[in-house]
Amino acid sequence: MYTTVAREFSMTEILVKTTYQAVISKEKSFQSQPIAFGAGFFINYRDNLFFLTADHNIHIEDHKVNERTGIDNYLSVLNNISDKNSLSTLLTPIDGFYYMQSFDVSKEDLNPQLFDVAISMVDRKRFEAPFLTDEDIKDENEKPLVSPNEEKFEFLPEHIIEPSADDTYYVYGKIRPEFKGLFLHRSNTFKNDLKYVNTFGNYMLLNTREVIADAEDWAGLSGSPVLNQAGKCVGVLCSVNEGSRSIFVKPFSKILPFLDTIILQEQLASQAKTEP
Repeated sequence: MYTTVAREFSMTEILVKTTYQAVISKEKSFQSQPIAFGAGFFINYRDNLFFLTADHNIHIEDHKVNERTGIDNYLSVLNNISDKNSLSTLLTPIDGFYYMQSFDVSKEDLNPQLFDVAISMVDRKRFEAPFLTDEDIKDENEKPLVSPNEEKFEFLPEHIIEPSADDTYYVYGKIRPEFKGLFLHRSNTFKNDLKYVNTFGNYMLLNTREVIADAEDWAGLSGSPVLNQAGKCVGVLCSVNEGSRSIFVKPFSKILPFLDTIILQEQLASQAKTEP
């Protein structure tokens, strides 16, 4: 659990408040209906704020053919602040994503593989509004666990851990989007009792308790943080296999080196701008 001087946060609250809902559009203006929905989260790392999501949320076409096509879609995070006069909800665009691809130099064709995490270093000073909850979740005694309009959280380095077979893992998000008139309706979902199996190459394998009968029950969760029972994050949810119990997660051991590289590159770019 996260603790502050004032109180301790429940697992439900941590899951909801660290997971940010994203909409994907082909248009920078976001005037048309989204082409997809996903998730992501913020981490404050070495005094820099990053937003992480699954790369296939933004580069849908790339992951269909496993190569970079040059087609970039646009991502915005829902602030959950509505304007009743215009029947609209405030969105915060996230741009400047870094996305990666690996090559196997031992193979003649280099065997390119897409890195299914996209990372943006963001400037919180550009945020026009806070990110708030829109959930109203109560426990079995009708005591509020999460109420609407509460501020959301970001991770710190001390919230990042390595996976363990002794821990249990959890994912939260929203699935099954449906437009009813002008309003978007989605269902909250909690994925509980996930267990770590092993790490294979660039991904961790987690297992669900039951076979995943319908992948649509997971569609929209890509990019969510995967948390253990103490609210610590082990990685980014990337994909699931329908008809199996398999969930694939990009571990932070593969992500943190990229955060360090991005910080260095941004510093070099800033220095280059100031040099005569």
